[in-house]
Amino acid sequence: MRRFALCLSLAVVSALADETVNLDAIQVESNVSKSPFLMENQTASPSVLRFGPESAAALGTQAAMNPYTVIQYAPSVNFTPVDATGSNEPSFHDPIRMRGRSQSGPGGVFLIDGLPISSNPGGGKQLVDMENIAAIDLYKGYIPTNLNTGFSSLIGKVDLRLRNPKEQMGGSLSQSVGSDNFLRTYVQLDSGKVGDVAVFGSFSQVSSDKNRGKGDLSKSNAMLGLRYTPNDAFEARVYAITNSDEHHNYGSLTYAEAQDIDTYWDKDFATARPTANNDVDYYDWNKQDFTTNVLMADIAYKVGSAGAIRLKPYYKSDKGEYWLSSFNADPTKQRVINWKMDHDLAGATLEYDHQVSAALAVKAGYWYHKQLPPGPPTDRKKYRVVSGELVFNGYASLADTDDHIIQAPFVELSGKNGAFEYKAGVQYQSFRIAELKSYTDLTNTTVSEDYDTAIAQSTLDPWASVDAKTFTTWIPSAHLGYNAANNDKLYMDYSRTYGFDVNLFPTYISNRAVFVGANVTLQELWDELELELSDNVELGYKTTVGSFTLNPSLYVMSVQNKQASLYDPAYGVTYPANVGKAQGYGVELAAYGELAPAWDLMVGASYNRYYFTENFKSNATTTVDIKGKQVPDAPETMIKAALSYRSASFTVTPSLRYNSSRYGDVTNTQKLDAYTLVDLDAVYHIGTVWGMENSKFRLTATNLTDEKYVSTIVTADNVLSASTTSSSYMAGAPLSVYGAFSFDF
Repeated sequence: MRRFALCLSLAVVSALADETVNLDAIQVESNVSKSPFLMENQTASPSVLRFGPESAAALGTQAAMNPYTVIQYAPSVNFTPVDATGSNEPSFHDPIRMRGRSQSGPGGVFLIDGLPISSNPGGGKQLVDMENIAAIDLYKGYIPTNLNTGFSSLIGKVDLRLRNPKEQMGGSLSQSVGSDNFLRTYVQLDSGKVGDVAVFGSFSQVSSDKNRGKGDLSKSNAMLGLRYTPNDAFEARVYAITNSDEHHNYGSLTYAEAQDIDTYWDKDFATARPTANNDVDYYDWNKQDFTTNVLMADIAYKVGSAGAIRLKPYYKSDKGEYWLSSFNADPTKQRVINWKMDHDLAGATLEYDHQVSAALAVKAGYWYHKQLPPGPPTDRKKYRVVSGELVFNGYASLADTDDHIIQAPFVELSGKNGAFEYKAGVQYQSFRIAELKSYTDLTNTTVSEDYDTAIAQSTLDPWASVDAKTFTTWIPSAHLGYNAANNDKLYMDYSRTYGFDVNLFPTYISNRAVFVGANVTLQELWDELELELSDNVELGYKTTVGSFTLNPSLYVMSVQNKQASLYDPAYGVTYPANVGKAQGYGVELAAYGELAPAWDLMVGASYNRYYFTENFKSNATTTVDIKGKQVPDAPETMIKAALSYRSASFTVTPSLRYNSSRYGDVTNTQKLDAYTLVDLDAVYHIGTVWGMENSKFRLTATNLTDEKYVSTIVTADNVLSASTTSSSYMAGAPLSVYGAFSFDF
């Protein structure tokens, strides 16, 4: 696929270099609306919010790598990082929810220029520096057909729109320092346009200590962008990215400790290496280290006056490891897990657009995507602690697999007729889950620690191995809008989103003896799995009063085949199955714009309900009462606001985020209090000094009131247990202060 994409790209460049017709721009426009917080997005539904560079600077963190720190100010988005920079996530959990829903399976939420580069678990979660982003598009419900991609789109998508190389030669430099020995250096150079080519390159380095316990963080990003425009008919953009991420994870709290957060606020992993056998509580056995590389392109050619072809190939490689302490109520069973990964993904989208008339435009295309697991996990080694040393103890999982593959032709019709506008599209998706050959149960401590050697030494386990499985389904979307004479907009959106979780395999091998005793193979359970599908409908209204925009909306969503931990009386075992049904609804308000000269305001308010619509049995005699109860870690009410004052020399932006109470379990017995976080961003615009243009000094304070709160709850929606051990609670970040100096040249 990669060779095909490269050859086709070169052929197009060669054949079309002399064409002279105009080509519509493929880069997102950089002009902002009257609000410094949100840009107007004329190409999508009003339900799609677009955050611009000013938002990323004022609302993001000093780490300037994580787009979630910006979009968390949108209605119905709950992002609760464990550190002030937003750069350290707990283990491989992605701590973001949209409209109450969490991400499923080995899929990522964000796109880069519309391409599904992200995946989880593994590295590469923060690949792009905020300085290289022209806009961040947030899709919470409606997703256009050509962007409804990746291993999962269940909760929505966050699309990072990359900037073009600049037309003029220049560059920029910034240096940040702050709490917990935080340091960030960013440098960027633009060649300017030389002939038909413009190039930019950037590099950033972030380092920091953890805000509690022992451990640190080190990340670097390097990016190269090239734009080739030989004529008005042809444009090619190519980006190469490399990311290194090495950091220690934070320890978690039990529910009892979370209830007494003042006492346990500073709790973390032990800092001294344990000497007792099977004691796994040590900070340096809880860390991760990944190197991720990305190559992607966007190649467009205009056919005549009404058509355009676009090819967008992409490739990502990801290599690294997690170290995790596996705690157990029985101390003799505690182990340290080393989860190694060496996987990649690749794919391409090919589209043809044709403008038939103002009332009809046709887009037809094809998307191909493949990615190598995990998940499910294929290389997890176990280590016992003996006299303070790690001793190899076999494999928690040892398996061989091939690529998951998704293929989807798609078509979309759009247009305008008078005051009405519409978009309607559909994918026909073929979703292939790879075969899995398990060797886990038949390994022991005599097997090699080298994965390939261990596979060769081991014997296939037919009980825990499965054939490839393919789902086929229709993924439709639609938008209908009415534009009134005063520019007010009434709209209705519909999208189907999808996801698949792969945790049946690790559940089976952890309980293999019970399943084998019941004469149940993994293949029997595997055959019953289904894609999780969510149908999402939204009704909204957008109006502008003076320079202030109000965008209230209502939404409902219905989820089928939701995964739940099902107790099967025929087997006497609890395991994950796609048998659940869930319902969600909510009210949102996005408001932004100029309140008065020099004063700007943004508000995001939401009320969200998301719950199972039926109860499930957790064992032979117990039914878990979860019907109608809110899923874990999903506050019903969220209010976010940012107020900015601008003068010739200063910009000051205080902001707050309020989260109502929430629960740590599906039975809603583990309740956490509401909390409010207050941040402050202040910029002194120095101007030109000593040849340094656009010089500025920025001071940022996060959690200004030093609120003590629980940030992320590490739990799954489908764990139907009221046990206090089923969820882990992460303490939030304390008051932190950062300063940065930046300039252009």
